[in-house]
Amino acid sequence: MVYPRPVVILISLSISSALFCRAQAPDIGYLIEKSEAARQDTEKAMLYDSIGKLYWNRNPDSAILMAQKAIEISQSNKFEKGLAFGLQVKGVAYTCKGKYPEALNCHLQALRISERLGLEDLIRGNFNDIGMLYTAMGEYAKALDYLERALEMTRKSNDRTLLSALLVNIAEVHRKRNQLDSAIVYNMQALQIAREKSDSLTMAITLLNIGDIYNKKSQPEKALSYLGTSLQISEKIRDVEGIAWSNSLIAETYYQSHQYEKSVGYAEKGLLQAKKLGIKEVTKLAYHTLYSDYRELGDYEKALEARNGEVALNDSLYNLEKDKEIKRLQSDYDLEKTQHQLDLLNKDKLIQQSQIAKERITHYLFVGLAFLLGLWAFILVRSNSQKQRLNKLLKDQNEEIVTQNRQLEDINAIKNKLLSIIGHDLRSPVSSLKGFVDLLQSSTLTEQQIRHFSNLMSNSLVGTSHLLDNLLFWAKSQMEGMRVNAKYFDLLPVIRQNRDLVQSRAEEKEVSLQIDEARGPVQVYADETMVDIVIRNLVENAIKFSRPGDKVTIGTFTKADCVTILIRDTGLGIQREDHSKIFNKFVSYTTSGTSREKGSGLGLSLCKELVEKNGGRIWFESEPGAGTSFTFTLPVLLPEPVN
Repeated sequence: MVYPRPVVILISLSISSALFCRAQAPDIGYLIEKSEAARQDTEKAMLYDSIGKLYWNRNPDSAILMAQKAIEISQSNKFEKGLAFGLQVKGVAYTCKGKYPEALNCHLQALRISERLGLEDLIRGNFNDIGMLYTAMGEYAKALDYLERALEMTRKSNDRTLLSALLVNIAEVHRKRNQLDSAIVYNMQALQIAREKSDSLTMAITLLNIGDIYNKKSQPEKALSYLGTSLQISEKIRDVEGIAWSNSLIAETYYQSHQYEKSVGYAEKGLLQAKKLGIKEVTKLAYHTLYSDYRELGDYEKALEARNGEVALNDSLYNLEKDKEIKRLQSDYDLEKTQHQLDLLNKDKLIQQSQIAKERITHYLFVGLAFLLGLWAFILVRSNSQKQRLNKLLKDQNEEIVTQNRQLEDINAIKNKLLSIIGHDLRSPVSSLKGFVDLLQSSTLTEQQIRHFSNLMSNSLVGTSHLLDNLLFWAKSQMEGMRVNAKYFDLLPVIRQNRDLVQSRAEEKEVSLQIDEARGPVQVYADETMVDIVIRNLVENAIKFSRPGDKVTIGTFTKADCVTILIRDTGLGIQREDHSKIFNKFVSYTTSGTSREKGSGLGLSLCKELVEKNGGRIWFESEPGAGTSFTFTLPVLLPEPVN
């Protein structure tokens, strides 16, 4: 099994942050009051830097805001020390947000200033920050280069606290490169320093790291010895995060030793603590260990429950990684766009320089050769004409670039939505199906268990099939354009057909489904396939968010120029703050139904697009806890063309 490392020693992302956090500095409110009362701009800049450091692990955006204030004050006052600290704070915050190019740029600027001013502490801190940044980027050779520079400076200063922190950071790089023996050596050195200083927290963390590495080396006895000691120290100093990690890693080690009952006990403790703390890596590890334990113990119901928990968490972690990748791609795009703008400016500058040279030559000819006045006038007119043509050409090119950028942004938004739906909503049922197949292959299930799991998978696959229908129709419409094949048809058979399709699902959820039918045919002029998709999505949504005993009603009302279709439920309703997200095709808004049904956030935006393409309009009214009604209109006569 592969999972992230347990803990990075003491420092979140930089040496300076470690000292700041462990010294239990003043709280944010106190520092803000002090900054407002500061009389000197230099003092205010340093206070903003301190506030930014406190925001690192809480809110990176606020850290960036505080750092930017410090940078602006320092620049206006030519306060280079404050500028260097502000750039460092901003760089660490960018790293927390996964914006690696911006973070590296800030740290390199801070490093140049601190080297020029001879600020050794800040130089050492920037070396460490850049090393940890390269570690996060997977460029381990560069990471070791900068971390070893920081280590060399720290050995000279004889700062034992910072020395132990750097040793563990270097050990982490070796662990990521699978150089496990080297990782143990560096962690052992850090452990020795921690024991000399009676630093319990550092001892607990280094023991945890060493135990984790021995587990990877398939030496469970040594692993349990170190992990057990780490757990004792963490419990003594009440380090709840360390306790959660220790329990989860001990559980995994017992599983590797085939001691499944012991493994379950520690995994349950680790899972409970990790959920309280919101540590997704520990939660994922505990779920996986429980799944493996229960499968070996023959408790397949609990095994599947743990497996589903792990799958759901995998989806969450996958989306986080995907968001970081999208941010990185966006950063690359912004850099490329900026470079393109610089190229255009340079081209314009060259044209201007060429024009100046031509005018200078013309001036010299006019002074020295007055008799060629006519020729000079001709050259001047010609030059002005060329300049106008070039300016017009540049203007046309710039307009074309703006249009292309807009098209690229639209295509990028569509791509991101497709990736989000495919990566989240399609991965989950497939992963659950794989877990069920794993259980079938590993042992013999009873007939009752097979029927139970088969029903679960059948419901999941029905929802996935509906999602695929919507997804394929929407993707085709976005890429190829949407063509409306309108004709006159009776709306009532379409409504009845959709009622019959979802009747069994409504009965299963104990939801009443009724149609307030008109006395005669309800003729509309629209695309029958598109109208069928709209009604199916709205009726299924109503059932999805209805509870046992709730009621779903479908009604039609005919007017002179249109037919109004109303689909009302008495279910959960929609929170007021979410109303603006319902029909936004660039916002992926989705919530689970009353029976944990999943959605893609695609159906309602597709409904709006289909209704408007047919010359109608759609709206909704909702009260939380009292239900929702979706209403849309369709023309009864040939509508005006919709582009």
